[in-house]
Amino acid sequence: MDLSVDLYITELHLHKMIKHATSAIPNECCGFLGGSAGRVQEVYPVTNTANSPVRYHMDATEQVRSMISIHRAGWEILGIFHSHPCGPPIPSETDLRKANYQDAAYVILCPGLKGTWQARSFRINKRQWFEVTIHSEKFGDNL
Repeated sequence: MDLSVDLYITELHLHKMIKHATSAIPNECCGFLGGSAGRVQEVYPVTNTANSPVRYHMDATEQVRSMISIHRAGWEILGIFHSHPCGPPIPSETDLRKANYQDAAYVILCPGLKGTWQARSFRINKRQWFEVTIHSEKFGDNL
């Protein structure tokens, strides 16, 4: 995958990620984004078995089921998402150390003021990261 590829996501998919993040508070949430050509087709929420506000560990059974569903649909893992309930919405040292999917975008959700959420996406390679643009499919605007 071209590491410069932007991520395209619908408001419905973003809402599904935020709902998962909200339900996990005070802990981090996690999950996969499946799709192709940079366009998210489905969100796969996964249980964070770490039950921690500063790290996540995907439930192994749910992780495998999600990966199989993505593969069976003919898609790829476009992204791995998780939340930083206490911010900031940038990769932590733990995120950099555990980034094993070089071809995937890492989307970090962070609660903002008055119930709003911020979503930022990053490519991580060899503990180096750079931000990639998230585009809203509904309006074509950057998030």
